[in-house]
Amino acid sequence: MKHRASVAASILGLVVALGVAAVLVHLGGTQSVAVHLFYLPIIYGTFVFGDYGDILVALLSALICSVWTPATYTNAIPPAPVPQSLTDILVRASVYYVVAIVSSRAFTELRRRIAEQRTLYEVAASISSTLRIRTVLDLIAHHALDVMDVKGCSIRLLDQRTDELTLAATAGLSADYWEKGPVRSSDSGVDQAVLHGETVQIHNAVTDPRFVYKDAAREAGISSVLVVPLRAKERVIGLIRVYAKRMRHFRPREVELLHAFADQASVAIENAQLYEDIRRNYYETVRALTRAIEAKDLATFSHSERATELVDHVAREFGMPAEQRELLRFGTILHDVGKIGVAEQSLEARDPRDAEAIFYQMHPLIGQSILKPISFLEPVLPVVLYHHERWDGTGFPEGLTGKEIPEIARIVAIADVYDRLRHTPNGDSSPGLSSREALEQVTSEAGSRFDPELVRVFRRVLLARASAAEELTEPTQPPDPPTSEEKS
Repeated sequence: MKHRASVAASILGLVVALGVAAVLVHLGGTQSVAVHLFYLPIIYGTFVFGDYGDILVALLSALICSVWTPATYTNAIPPAPVPQSLTDILVRASVYYVVAIVSSRAFTELRRRIAEQRTLYEVAASISSTLRIRTVLDLIAHHALDVMDVKGCSIRLLDQRTDELTLAATAGLSADYWEKGPVRSSDSGVDQAVLHGETVQIHNAVTDPRFVYKDAAREAGISSVLVVPLRAKERVIGLIRVYAKRMRHFRPREVELLHAFADQASVAIENAQLYEDIRRNYYETVRALTRAIEAKDLATFSHSERATELVDHVAREFGMPAEQRELLRFGTILHDVGKIGVAEQSLEARDPRDAEAIFYQMHPLIGQSILKPISFLEPVLPVVLYHHERWDGTGFPEGLTGKEIPEIARIVAIADVYDRLRHTPNGDSSPGLSSREALEQVTSEAGSRFDPELVRVFRRVLLARASAAEELTEPTQPPDPPTSEEKS
């Protein structure tokens, strides 16, 4: 409704402007300055309705302007308007048409510049709102595709070890084209030049000897190509390439725009690399802390790392996004961090009838209190707090049932128990259950201890891994327990 009202208001404004100009021309004559007033509705029509609007208004203005001569009065009797010649009408129509075309092109260019600036602003905002390098590079590739009116865009990063330009983001074209083969800088004169800091234009990729995959370009309908370098700290780290479907010479403004996209991509890459380094270092610190805690208890030595690997496979099977999977890895590696506040004699008190069990059952609450001040780990606190809850409501610390238990905690609970069954000593002779026995025991507790749907997924993941690696065998001997000196 708002759009219709806006269009109606625009048409009404255009009619009023034409009417005012027509009255003034009638009073002043076609030889007066009043004829120039028709430029105003022409420009307005261009702004509101585009090319077709400016042509229509230009012709209409010429028609209105040509149906009478200057109004002159003799003996107070106004003569009838005298139509002008066809030549006058055509000349005036041509002048108005030229004005309309110039106005249209000016407004089109203005809109394009506004769109470019808006796009660069959106990319900059995305860089500041997310540090996921793939997300930002995909956004840049798609924006470059739209704003530059090209058929495809790719961003490739240089692997210094292999000399290969690995594909980091794409937009447009088909998967077949992007998978056409490896791209090595040593094989392409274009890529070598760009990696040395040059900007390269290819007028016809099908015939230019510098372009490696000519047949693929012909099949994909690619003609012209523009390539600019990606720089980070005065070093070229990759390139961004756009592909046009028709042969064209990219204008200086378009080259500058692609360089602006390249600069944005470089900033995103630097920020993401710094962020990933921080997160990796933090993860390694957390991992070391977890191993130190687990060293207190033979049954849990390296347990969190193995459980983390299992959980990651299940999360991948569920199709979890990379960000959620990473947080889930943090949650799993830290799920037993609360044991740092539990005395050693209480760590094995898992039987509720044991007087020490109350201290053991406190470790999820202790873990939550330790991690709560770390803001980015807030989404995984449910893992730490609820990984000992049971599907039938007999778990701790809150006795949640069924889907009251957060899904990520239900996933970790299965991996947690499975790994304990595999690696907790079972009597004097056995280091633990075989992988097949442990899986069968987990399966037998679906619907009582575990979410039955998640158990089915877990079983499918383990059987698939076993089929590939023949893992469902007797467990290997666990590492030797730490000595009392190592514990201290």
